[in-house]
Amino acid sequence: MKLQTKLIIAFIAIVLLMGIGQSIFLQARIEATFNRYLEQYNFGFMERMKQNLELYFEETSSWENVQETYFEGNSGMGQGHGMMMQGMLMNMAMANADLLLLDLDGTVIADTSGTRIGNSGEDVNGKSQEIIIDGELKGTLILYQHKLQNLEKEFIRAANLAIFFSGLAAAALAVLFSILIAKKITKPLRILVTGIRKLGSGEKVNEVRIETEDEFRELGDAFNQMSHHLARNEEIRQTLVADVAHELRTPLAILQGRLESIQEGAIQATEEVILELTDEVYRLNRLVSDLQQLSLAEAGKLPLNKQPVNLKKLIVRVCTHLQWLADEKGITLRFEKIPEDCMVELDGDRMVQVFVNLIGNALRHTQENGVVEITVEITKDIIINVADTGPGIPEDALPYIFDRFYKRDSSRNRNEGGTGLGLSIAKGYVEAHGGTISVNSKMGKGTIFTIELKQ
Repeated sequence: MKLQTKLIIAFIAIVLLMGIGQSIFLQARIEATFNRYLEQYNFGFMERMKQNLELYFEETSSWENVQETYFEGNSGMGQGHGMMMQGMLMNMAMANADLLLLDLDGTVIADTSGTRIGNSGEDVNGKSQEIIIDGELKGTLILYQHKLQNLEKEFIRAANLAIFFSGLAAAALAVLFSILIAKKITKPLRILVTGIRKLGSGEKVNEVRIETEDEFRELGDAFNQMSHHLARNEEIRQTLVADVAHELRTPLAILQGRLESIQEGAIQATEEVILELTDEVYRLNRLVSDLQQLSLAEAGKLPLNKQPVNLKKLIVRVCTHLQWLADEKGITLRFEKIPEDCMVELDGDRMVQVFVNLIGNALRHTQENGVVEITVEITKDIIINVADTGPGIPEDALPYIFDRFYKRDSSRNRNEGGTGLGLSIAKGYVEAHGGTISVNSKMGKGTIFTIELKQ
């Protein structure tokens, strides 16, 4: 079942439950309020009747003819009183109640319905008022409330029908709005599902647009970011395959051509030819080994032989091996700003390769009479900077500088440019030690590679 259908069903169920509950509550409240209104109205009439009966007893000193005078509306004790009480009794009839007057023995001596006179009134339930004259009890007035009759029931029934039909109308509107709201809520999901299906089938997906400012917008942004990364990774994968094929093709072509020439007798297998072939084999072996080590480092499975190492001695050893390149170009290679007693636990062989790659790159890309300087700063971490005064790296190239086979100068020949794995390997080895490597460069001013290692 789709989410939109579930939301519509949930909205409808909520509306129906609320409507039913509200209907039951309102019906009960209307009936209770109506009954309370009748009771209050009748009780007010009862109070007025009590006052008239007290006056009547004070004047006559008995209850003789009280039925005809006050409970039937005849003119036995005055036409004015009779007409007034007749109107009151008509209202009493509309109020759905009876008044009974009991004497001191509990016998009904007056009754608005005229059906209980002479009977015992002790079994009549209702509100009662004692009639006391000069401190003596002379009788009891009882208000007997009938059950609701047809007119009252019709009123309540009409009110309930009004509630029912208004509830139906509200439910219909709620269903309509629930469909619209459900469609609006699920629209971003439908857009995302469409994008995911396209992405899963290998199609190129443009950025999905989510107009809402909520969690769906964040989900859409996350999807766009993931799609961008996948596209970038696919591009890197394709480039990697092409670069690996290119790097392998050249030495393999040389080996194949030389060996075929030897087989055909076109050239002799001299020591010089065999050395050339051996160099190409070494090149292939180094490329495969670099790719293998880089894959292990990126997977977090690179074996490290960590031992306490004097960082200054390690860097000085690398600089000593590369001094010939600096001398050849007249470059000043500085490494004095390194603490003497900087001991770090790391894999020396791996870090030697990192520094060879970084310092070697700096020397190759720095012009004659330039400067390459290695400094070490010890704070809570160990910060190593390899800075040069070369031409710098273009800003658009910085995000890709650590990618496999990336070469800023695609025109460089393979003898000068290498395979383009040096910085990727340096990054993999540094991260395998739990550190980070970054680059900061300005065109015309030089480049600084920074390594941060945890102590």
